[in-house]
Amino acid sequence: MPTFNGNMLCLARQIRKKSQDDIIKNSGGLLTQGTLSKIERGRIEPSEELVEKLCKILNFRSSFFFETSYLRQPPVSYHRHRSKLGAKNLSSIHGTAEVIRLALKKLLQNLDLEPTGPQLPTFDIDQFDGDAEDAAKFTRQKLRVPRGPVRNLGRIIEACGIVVVPLGFGSELIDGFCQHEDENLPSIIFIRKDAPLDRLRFSLAHEMAHLSIHDVPNPEQEIQANRFASEFLMPADDIRDDLRDMSLQKAMELKLHWGVSMQSIVYRAWSLGRITDKRFKNLFIEMSRRGWRKTEPIEIKNFSENFSTIQNIISAHKNELGYSNDELADW
Repeated sequence: MPTFNGNMLCLARQIRKKSQDDIIKNSGGLLTQGTLSKIERGRIEPSEELVEKLCKILNFRSSFFFETSYLRQPPVSYHRHRSKLGAKNLSSIHGTAEVIRLALKKLLQNLDLEPTGPQLPTFDIDQFDGDAEDAAKFTRQKLRVPRGPVRNLGRIIEACGIVVVPLGFGSELIDGFCQHEDENLPSIIFIRKDAPLDRLRFSLAHEMAHLSIHDVPNPEQEIQANRFASEFLMPADDIRDDLRDMSLQKAMELKLHWGVSMQSIVYRAWSLGRITDKRFKNLFIEMSRRGWRKTEPIEIKNFSENFSTIQNIISAHKNELGYSNDELADW
């Protein structure tokens, strides 16, 4: 007889942003504070009636609460998000990622996920004396990325054996985060699927940087990841001449060519010394005045980002191993 896992109840509350009081108020008198606390600590086994009620309150299948897998602590670092994102929202996103990790772990017990291209090189940023740009150049070489714009970064990343999971985070304040390979699982990048394509591409490169150069967190890691992403998507040797006489019109044109945001183009021009501090400031002021810091006036349409690993894993279980949708949903 399977045992109810109180940790999974805590995880379900985390994902649905529900407090213990929320659960108690909606339990129809089936729960008290003491009883719920004991269930979550594994000291009391809930009745079938109560399990059914919890399923309705939290919108999870009953099998979810009998999951026995080890639950990890929330990730220590590696986030591309703004400080305004609340702790409850971030916790819910982490919880959803944990459920996906558990499902992926089960799915990969039946399949071998092999890289189809060069593996992502991993090293300590100190091996490059903290120079994230040099690390990005090295990574492009190892992954055999040709000069110029990167056309489909998602395909390159997944060819390394990394799983990319597009998610609806429910907030524009977070763009992505990653998890290093662990417990026979590959590295995973969780990315905001409804982000503008130029921002999504930069976030992918940013998270790839963490997987490549940040085995151990450090205080400069977000700055380093941004610098890595800029060099990976806009190599200095290839873009430097394009950045002369920078204007907003030119930033639009370069956005379409390189597949990155106008803001990234302007920042790159400044970081490579192609425009002065004053010109950089004035261009950003003008973009803010026009509302382009939030929504840029043009979108990139000649680039695509395709993620197929998750779908391929599910298709293999359905078409080759004979699993039904209901059986997969119970995972």
